[in-house]
Amino acid sequence: MLGRSWAAKKGKVQEYLPFFCVGVVAVLWHAVLSVSVGDDMVYFKTLLDGGSIWEILAHRYRTWSSRLGIELVLIPLVHAPLLWRVLDVLVFASIPILLDKLLEADKDLRWWIAGFTLLYPFSDMMSAGWISTTTNYLWPLWCILFLALHIKKAVRGVPMAWYEKAAGILACAYAASQEQAAALLLVLLVLALVWQRRRKRSNNAYLYALLGVTIAWFTAILLCPGNKIRELQEIQGRMPEFASFSLWEKLYMGLANIERVFIAVPDYVFLMTVLILAGLVYLKTRDYRKTVCAGLPLLVLFGQSVIRSRYVRFANIFVIPEQTAGWDFGSPAVWLPLLFLAACIGGILCALYWLTGDTERYLYTVLLLGVGFATGVVMGFSPTIYASANRPYIYLYFTCIFVCLMQMKQMRPVLRREIYRTLEKAVFTLLAVLVLVNVADVTWISYLTGRFL
Repeated sequence: MLGRSWAAKKGKVQEYLPFFCVGVVAVLWHAVLSVSVGDDMVYFKTLLDGGSIWEILAHRYRTWSSRLGIELVLIPLVHAPLLWRVLDVLVFASIPILLDKLLEADKDLRWWIAGFTLLYPFSDMMSAGWISTTTNYLWPLWCILFLALHIKKAVRGVPMAWYEKAAGILACAYAASQEQAAALLLVLLVLALVWQRRRKRSNNAYLYALLGVTIAWFTAILLCPGNKIRELQEIQGRMPEFASFSLWEKLYMGLANIERVFIAVPDYVFLMTVLILAGLVYLKTRDYRKTVCAGLPLLVLFGQSVIRSRYVRFANIFVIPEQTAGWDFGSPAVWLPLLFLAACIGGILCALYWLTGDTERYLYTVLLLGVGFATGVVMGFSPTIYASANRPYIYLYFTCIFVCLMQMKQMRPVLRREIYRTLEKAVFTLLAVLVLVNVADVTWISYLTGRFL
């Protein structure tokens, strides 16, 4: 009896060990980072000197920003950095738990969830100050995952207590005050309602309440006078040419910057995503041509990382898009990045088509990935695209991660067969190595912040 009890406890510990590892790393990062630099101390910490929080928020809405739900939390929180450290550890460490609940993962897949979470370049969250960046990007991401879990329950007809719904409304009110998060939530909620309607299920009042909150914030964002004032000031201060950009030039800037962040400078998360998708296509189809097609992104990454560094003459082909406000559209260096981006998108779409095996599932998956992609493209319509660094791409990062994990879950019966264990372990070993490199890099950068920078 005692032996069975101990075995059950040991099994439970092993089951949740991946999430514990994420928590340990999160504690390490937050123990060494410094919050003495960035917008936190330079700007937000001084705001309460000029009046009450409500007066400050009203002034901010009129003159600078519509992110009132976020800044209601951010402005007081910069005065309590220890509290922020505790809360941010909880937020980051619980992201893989939310992914686990959404995917209904088994214990093996949990290691992949934890690995992908730790592979995210968390150092992006210091670009405007740790507190202000995490509360504006990481915390809305957490809210979106939390709400996605609620949407899943509502669609399935799972009853929720009043306090769960109240927490969902608060999470929606917080996240939807951020422009990219509001767009993501709007698409998720509309897709959920469409899915219900197609299956002739009764409408869910809770989903309509979430949709109402999201639309209200979206309207406030569009009508906010402060957003218009900020855009004019940012254009004058950062990119005067932006005022004369055509729609095509803004679209190009958004697309080219995605190519730069994820492909031209090969990204770990993107590398693992396309590697796994191509591998899954081979395991499912055993078709060489389909595998090569799904592996087009890998060939592009190989060109960017190996061919460009080994053969100097190919540097004019595998170029890194410049962070500039002027382009010569007749130059191959300008349109080649879009060609590589198109090849990568095409390869991913083909891989998902062969893996999903169902038209409706494929369309929903592509729509989900597309809205994540759109949150990156839309940065081309902002004069702060380069000043914002890579932090706005957190939604695209985790959309790619989630879509990849979805396909892995679907293929688990195949991956469990002994004949494929070697391949799975080999790819996971690569993931583990990249995670260790990323953890070390983020730890070192976090330690340097505020000390030597």
